[in-house]
Amino acid sequence: MKTRSFLRERNFMILLSGVFINGIGAGVYAVSGMLLVLYLSGNVFYSGLAYFAVTLANALAFLIAPFARYVTYKKGLIVCEVLKSALLFTLPLFYATIGLNVYYVITLLFAVSLLAKFTYPIESTIMPIIVGKENIIKANAYLQTVREGMGIAFVAGAGVLVAFIGPVQAILITAVCHLLSSLTYTLFRFRQNTVPQERQGMKQSVVAYKTDLKAGMTYISQSLIPKMIGSIIFINMALGVMVPNLPAFTLMKGNSEAIYGFYLAGLSLGVMIGTLVTPKVKECRFGLLTVIGFSSTGIAWLGTAFLPVYFSLPCFCIGSIAIGIFNILIFSSIQQQVEEAMIGRVVTVLSSAAAVGVPVGSLIGGALGSTFTPVLPVAFCGIAMLLFSASWLVHPVLRKLPAIEKASLFVQKPVQSQSV
Repeated sequence: MKTRSFLRERNFMILLSGVFINGIGAGVYAVSGMLLVLYLSGNVFYSGLAYFAVTLANALAFLIAPFARYVTYKKGLIVCEVLKSALLFTLPLFYATIGLNVYYVITLLFAVSLLAKFTYPIESTIMPIIVGKENIIKANAYLQTVREGMGIAFVAGAGVLVAFIGPVQAILITAVCHLLSSLTYTLFRFRQNTVPQERQGMKQSVVAYKTDLKAGMTYISQSLIPKMIGSIIFINMALGVMVPNLPAFTLMKGNSEAIYGFYLAGLSLGVMIGTLVTPKVKECRFGLLTVIGFSSTGIAWLGTAFLPVYFSLPCFCIGSIAIGIFNILIFSSIQQQVEEAMIGRVVTVLSSAAAVGVPVGSLIGGALGSTFTPVLPVAFCGIAMLLFSASWLVHPVLRKLPAIEKASLFVQKPVQSQSV
């Protein structure tokens, strides 16, 4: 497959279209979901509780991935999008009839996030099938650029939209987007995974589930990932401390719901810039790139905490550039170096392990923000990024990691399982 031929590949364009549609809905949902919780409760602590629920789903993702072996890639994507749409439609329905309860909203946010954790490893698995492993980094960059580009446009607009029509009505847009993306995925035509045909008893199913789960963990344990995971958990916990406070922090900075949307758009813009420059910096030493990148993030986010909004917002954007680069390089290395049968499980085990600290951080952040000031959690996150950078600098293996395509993060060996 030629370098850019994947751009004309039918299935890649379908996946890109689905990401585009979901990007519209995700931008609106990112703003309206958290603001709805804040409006219903009137307390930053509940924002922390909502983010705890969402990130708990991330941490539990490794328990969900093995179930993907029992459906084809195409069916898994379609069914999950329909279910997410149906759940979100209940918010405006209940709002118009029996009323909304903050705990129901938090539970729904958890359920929708859990469904997303089922589809993400499928998307990661089908990418090498569609574009070929030689095009993974560029294809991921294109996909992430569309995803973040939609985030910039619609997260920024969502703040204004919520201010005019309210968060419940805005969430209806997200529900429609998930329904449209499910229809888009019906057009997929590519090689599907083999699904077990025989009906298993409960005992056999549990044994197979445990086997698949253990296989993903074993594969990760034999790689360089365990050397990175401690520091990654730490910065994810720090993000968990910061994010629940962003609605209150931005309202304090700008006194308008629209400002919250602008900050989230700034985050998306920074990640998108990182995504766009990734193909240019992939030849740089990965260890050194991580140290410099996250040092910049720490300094920029300290500026976000203490500077006026006109300087704080650009700093927030600049600080997220390194996150975009790091994410693309790590997940591209998984798709390049890991066997197809293991990609989904490796992605979810890694994502779950990295997300372990986020629910704890969100509860701490909610308590800090409600007890003191939302500025404190943002500053804490900036300091955490500097500590993350320092931990890589002093670690002899991580500091010396070569360019990501030359770094052997995973031990390559044949795998018999057909799981996602």
